[in-house]
Amino acid sequence: MSLVSPSREGDLDAWALTGLISPRAVVRVAAVDAEGRPLNSYPGLRPLRGPRPVTPWAVPLADAEGRFLLLCADLDAKGSPQDAEADARRMSALLDEVGLPHVVCESGPTGGRHVWLALREPVDAVLVGALAHLLKAWLPTLDVSPLVNPTSGCVRPPGATHRAGGTSRVLAGSVSSLTHPTVTADQVGDLVARLVNRVPAPPPVDRTLRRPVAAADGMPFLAGPKRPLSAACRAALETAPSGDLSRMLWRVLCGVAVARWRFDDVAAIADAPGLEHARSLRTGATRSPRPATGPASPAAVLRRQWTRAVDTVAHLATDPHRADDESFDVRAETVAELVRSVQGRADATAGRWGSSRAGLAQRRVLDALGLYHLQAVRPIDVEADIRRLALTCGLDRETARRALLALAADGWIARTRPSVGRHGARWTIDPGGAIHTRISSMLSQAVPRPAGTGTALRAVLVNDLIRRVTTSAHDAFAPRGGLGSEASSIYARLQVPTDTLAASRLTGWTMVKTARVLERLAALGLVSCRARRWQQSHVDRLDALAVELGTAGRGDRRAALYAEERASWAWWQAELAWMRAPRPAPPEARRPNPPGRLHEGDRWPPHPRHGNGRADFARARRVIEAGVRDAGPGRNRWAVTEGASSSGPTLVAVHSAIRRMNGSLKTYGGGVQPPRDRITPSRRRSAPRLSAPLFH
Repeated sequence: MSLVSPSREGDLDAWALTGLISPRAVVRVAAVDAEGRPLNSYPGLRPLRGPRPVTPWAVPLADAEGRFLLLCADLDAKGSPQDAEADARRMSALLDEVGLPHVVCESGPTGGRHVWLALREPVDAVLVGALAHLLKAWLPTLDVSPLVNPTSGCVRPPGATHRAGGTSRVLAGSVSSLTHPTVTADQVGDLVARLVNRVPAPPPVDRTLRRPVAAADGMPFLAGPKRPLSAACRAALETAPSGDLSRMLWRVLCGVAVARWRFDDVAAIADAPGLEHARSLRTGATRSPRPATGPASPAAVLRRQWTRAVDTVAHLATDPHRADDESFDVRAETVAELVRSVQGRADATAGRWGSSRAGLAQRRVLDALGLYHLQAVRPIDVEADIRRLALTCGLDRETARRALLALAADGWIARTRPSVGRHGARWTIDPGGAIHTRISSMLSQAVPRPAGTGTALRAVLVNDLIRRVTTSAHDAFAPRGGLGSEASSIYARLQVPTDTLAASRLTGWTMVKTARVLERLAALGLVSCRARRWQQSHVDRLDALAVELGTAGRGDRRAALYAEERASWAWWQAELAWMRAPRPAPPEARRPNPPGRLHEGDRWPPHPRHGNGRADFARARRVIEAGVRDAGPGRNRWAVTEGASSSGPTLVAVHSAIRRMNGSLKTYGGGVQPPRDRITPSRRRSAPRLSAPLFH
């Protein structure tokens, strides 16, 4: 069959080409409006054996079994033709780098681009979907719809007419690479592997989230019960080291710190082989003993390195990705598909969120829960207390609580476990596990993807959700005095050029309301309009705008308040644990600490009490606030481990505040002597017993 039209010599016969490259015996034809003008919708079917359609048509990319035989990067010119052209050049350069023959077309008079790739053998839809999402993170103008929908995904072929006039014109490449394909499935896998390396890693976790640190005899340690050393740490401790001994010392001390050992425990094993660097110095090719005194002495080196190790481990974010975890990539791909599925459902029901400010807050909370799932790489459930959600979303804790209840009532999320003690409730964005089951089945039956694909797909979603949630939570969009939640919800979605109609579909608003909010943002210099497309501009303007509106620092103040509330709750939980524990031996049988000395270990001091023995929460808050002030700049937030509820503040500050506010407290072994109004065993029934609330 000739690809040259007999009526127009030198022009491409698009219908003949369609018959040669189409994976199916039918094509999709464009619908028309009441006046007969073609629309950008292709619901109709036309057999290839019939006459050439009079309206634009599109060729399916996958066969009837859902396997792709054509790939096309549809680069939209809605933002600007220059952006689509630039993305086409990047895509073409990547394909040339991998050695894949392709065809670049100008899709029509609007300036969009199509980059075509024909396959010699069918390629699994899961692999093509991964390719599409990785390309989207790299090419902002890409429309992923044709590549993620094997059932109805289609694109107008080279030479086909455009609804606005003109045709799809070949700019580079030969159509023979489409009619006689040579690209294999392995080469598509190589292309995915190249894109995996181009995805930026997610931003590091905020270092203000840290493990709680206590102190004993002036030396820090991680609060908590002492645990056995890991096998790797014990092997490093007991094996005679070679090579870099300082590195071995650091490895051992970090492992010991993670096990919640104290410095006294380390000093007791100072003669272990793995601590050789603390005992000797390198002098040329040999080692000599360290001096007995001074900063280079064994004791000084061990104390200094121990302090550094505890601080490093305390600030070390809990990373779910371990080098020896072979299942991480699979879990990352599973949770990425889960979150993407939920996000797609939420975007398809924009009216559910945009109808009220409460709905906008609920969408923020849903996005934050999806982010938590991704960060924890847990498709089942994640721990999320209302204060953490509030700080993530830029809301107050009561709004976050109501949003959780509303989402659960509508079936978007479900609580899998109530809050217990210091641990917050656990939530899932997949009630019933139906989505997880479907995704796991789909991925298990698909062909293997290149290593790192799941990690990269997770990183793409994490980066996108962090940008969206962080932008919405900025102080400039505070509900009182700021621009409000409506402005934040639409501003966060304008990372790529978007017209008013598309923006109204994203928010669920009318065109009039959408245009009004966009014009308000434009008047403030936050967005710009080019070619009737809106996009974020001058992101740094948000900080200055928050200062002008008087809302700057509101998020930090809320974070400090919630940190104090977490510490107060942790203190009361420790008090309840002490009250319910088996009673120790009589005080006279115990050996007290030296009078006037507070035990600054991993125990909370007694909770303040009223004269009737009930808890004095107001005084407890004053003590904690005093401890915050004593901590100084940079330490005004209590330490919390990401993905878990607060396990308490740095107790040294609290003990210091208690010493200043109540210097008459007596001490007993292992803690502070309770005041006279402390509840005794005979009065335990009258003690305030607070059950764990639904949220905290």
